Amino acid sequence: MFNVRDVDEVLEIIDENFAGFPLGKEKVKLASASGRVTAEAVLSREDVPGFNRSSVDGYAVIARDTNGASESLPAQLELVGEVKMGEKPEFDIARGQAAYVPTGGEVPAGADAVVMIEYAENLEDGFIYIEKPAAPGNNMVFAGDDAKRGSTVIQAGHRLRPQDIGALAAMGYPEVAVKRLVKVGILSTGDELVGIEEEVAGAKVRDVNSHFLYSELIRYGAEPVPYGIIKDGYERVRDAVSKAVEECDLVLVSGGSSVGQKDETYRVIHSLEGCEILLHGIAVKPGKPTIMAKVKGKAVVGLPGHPVSAYFIYRVVVRRLLDAMYGVTQAREPYLVAEMACNYPSNEGREEYLPVKLETVPGKTLANPVFGKSGLITLLAAADGYVRIGRGVEGLAAGQRVEVIPF
Repeated sequence: MFNVRDVDEVLEIIDENFAGFPLGKEKVKLASASGRVTAEAVLSREDVPGFNRSSVDGYAVIARDTNGASESLPAQLELVGEVKMGEKPEFDIARGQAAYVPTGGEVPAGADAVVMIEYAENLEDGFIYIEKPAAPGNNMVFAGDDAKRGSTVIQAGHRLRPQDIGALAAMGYPEVAVKRLVKVGILSTGDELVGIEEEVAGAKVRDVNSHFLYSELIRYGAEPVPYGIIKDGYERVRDAVSKAVEECDLVLVSGGSSVGQKDETYRVIHSLEGCEILLHGIAVKPGKPTIMAKVKGKAVVGLPGHPVSAYFIYRVVVRRLLDAMYGVTQAREPYLVAEMACNYPSNEGREEYLPVKLETVPGKTLANPVFGKSGLITLLAAADGYVRIGRGVEGLAAGQRVEVIPF
């Protein structure tokens, strides 16, 4: 029988057993690094930018030359040149002088501020008339403002985003050291399962779990390894799971995790050499009959066969497991605030995940529960996200503000 754990206990078990999982590292081209996890801290190789540059179209000046400038009494400065984009100025700025600088252009030596072109007037008489005073540093980006040479720009264990790729490009990194992708074996078990290309007859159903798990793992940034449909039978399932454990870092087995006569997953996992069962049962709805084990340092998870249950266990448990294995910082999932559109009872003594569809009405967003019979995958396809209902909460009231985690 199950010895259920609550979700917080499960997350602690994951961190205790799989944080710091020994993934190797590899170097990848910058163009393919988005979504990968850094294997080491990235230091700036140089000052970025490498020169003082203007953040506006305007005139480089010495700030104190503009003290007291106004439209009625502008500061008159000698126009000594124009800076070209991508070129180093061949002149300096001295007292009483100014030079035109485009946005992103290098500010000539001697200048300590840039006045926006809107606050200057050029009468084509060799002078520029500044109509607004400037303070030192106005409209300038100084060398090293973005990154100082030798400074840490990206920490180890950081999942690279497009803006991080831009920072690496600015620092001249053609490639970056990242952790090897976690290899995740996917097995679906059950005599009732057939492939998605097959016709269903009698009590047969198409395999759903392996396909959504594959897609989710790709989206997350892991390497899915499908092992296909494994028909019921202790030896068949054991051989397949053993092979997956040898070849992968994490193995997901869907089906056969409850206490039915033909459910073999628990027996199979427990029989593996070096196995430690970490949990069998989580106080959640859906997804209670979940198994997690550690086999030779690797993770094995027995997911419920029902696609909806398997999906939520992936979202809540497996993704946290992957985070721990990669060593990425645990960040709270993004959420939207909405109001419940109706009353929803929940007194099961388990944390519940309620699929909802969002509806925008004047002045607010409503969360409408997606009702239907348990286990229907189309419920998830019709939903925009889900609401987590705490284990001790008896239900949600119409008009109550809730946090909706988007799919």
